[in-house]
Amino acid sequence: MNFGESIRKRREELGLTQQDLAEKLFVSRQTVCRWENGSRYPDLIMAKKITLVLGISLDELIPGQEVPEYTPPKEPIIDLSCVKVMLTGIFLLVLGTFLITADAGNMDFAAICFIGGIIVFAVGLFIPQDRGKAIIDDTLPQRQCPKCGKDHDFDYPECPHCGHSYNK
Repeated sequence: MNFGESIRKRREELGLTQQDLAEKLFVSRQTVCRWENGSRYPDLIMAKKITLVLGISLDELIPGQEVPEYTPPKEPIIDLSCVKVMLTGIFLLVLGTFLITADAGNMDFAAICFIGGIIVFAVGLFIPQDRGKAIIDDTLPQRQCPKCGKDHDFDYPECPHCGHSYNK
């Protein structure tokens, strides 16, 4: 019996509908449905509330079930080189504007700062943004464990699912 079946079985023993349980837990009926069919799992605090409402222990709710491995979403790598170039351009624009409005004696330097700032800022806009894509692409080599048959990234020294070691 898995987590969802445990909730469904105990809920039915108590004569509760999914809607009744949802109201007691302050969640939607769809959330309870997702827990029962295994497409979603509640967080730890909600699991504790479920045990209190259903009158069972956490061990009864999760009967010896292997918890699915959490894989965090891969965050894109942000290329900051264009941001640095654009900030430099903005700095030069501000410096040039300040020197022009301050009526500084060296107007050539002020004009160069102002025009240079525009150019540097424009260059920053056109720096290619896809330089880091190969790093976050899901093309890591895969390996299949001979013991459990599950796929995982090649760089693991042992299977993260069953613990089979590849160094033997």
